[in-house]
Amino acid sequence: MDGMMPLEDLRLFAAVARHLSFVEAAKRLGVPTSTLSRRVAHLEEALGARLLQRTSRKVGLTIEGERLLERAGPLLDELASVLDRTVDREEEPAGRLRVTAPVLTGSQRIAPALFAFAAKHPRINVELTLTNAVVSLVEEGYDLAFRMGPILDAELVARRIWSMPFAIAASPRYVREVLHGRTRLDRDTLASVPAVMSRAGGTWHLRRKDGSLDELRPNERHTVNDPRVAIAAAVEGLGVVCAPTDALKPHGDKLVQLTVVGRTVEPRELFAVYPSRRLLPRRVRLALDWVKEHG
Repeated sequence: MDGMMPLEDLRLFAAVARHLSFVEAAKRLGVPTSTLSRRVAHLEEALGARLLQRTSRKVGLTIEGERLLERAGPLLDELASVLDRTVDREEEPAGRLRVTAPVLTGSQRIAPALFAFAAKHPRINVELTLTNAVVSLVEEGYDLAFRMGPILDAELVARRIWSMPFAIAASPRYVREVLHGRTRLDRDTLASVPAVMSRAGGTWHLRRKDGSLDELRPNERHTVNDPRVAIAAAVEGLGVVCAPTDALKPHGDKLVQLTVVGRTVEPRELFAVYPSRRLLPRRVRLALDWVKEHG
């Protein structure tokens, strides 16, 4: 190879490789797709190796491309991080901020914080998708996701945001007619009575007195993927529900909190996650810090 490999060509290649899309990478970088294609081809020519497999429908990495991304990606991230923190950046953060978050927490805490951030920084455009589904951040083009832990995907960086207390509750009528007036239940009774679930096949996490975790599989009678609706179903007496205490409080005496003998309901941890190979742009990092502080 004659001369030095242009650093900019390497940066553009990394963007295409991480998104597996010339169109998405061009959109993120603000450069024409034709420019990206030309610069990546120039890099391939300089290296004497094909880095990307291109078809009319998708882009894939060759073995050489995977090796280059694996070795050069972290170095590019580190360089960008050093520059970002060394240079005095007083310019206003700008651009699209694509975020996905759970329905309940997203609507109650994350959305207000994000839109307060957008109000403070008028050049930011927020695109928030509320869903309890686990979506691919790279394939769907999200900058950031908020998810309940545990985070098991090794390809993601997980940053803990909050610990969220959960509780089990039922309507007074349900307590009276189904639980025969009992609000303190043993584990087996709780597992046997009808429950309203926010996820099909889900479990409830209880903590024993010795500190060990007990995963209880409830008697799933009704299922709805929006926790707010699951709580509403519990208010109607359709079953017990396990939900964030903040979401239960507004219902007042329409719900009665239940306790479990020898166990407490385990809090859930909320994490901000993003791909491990992607350096957070400044606008995303600032937004994440804002949500953590103000959410």
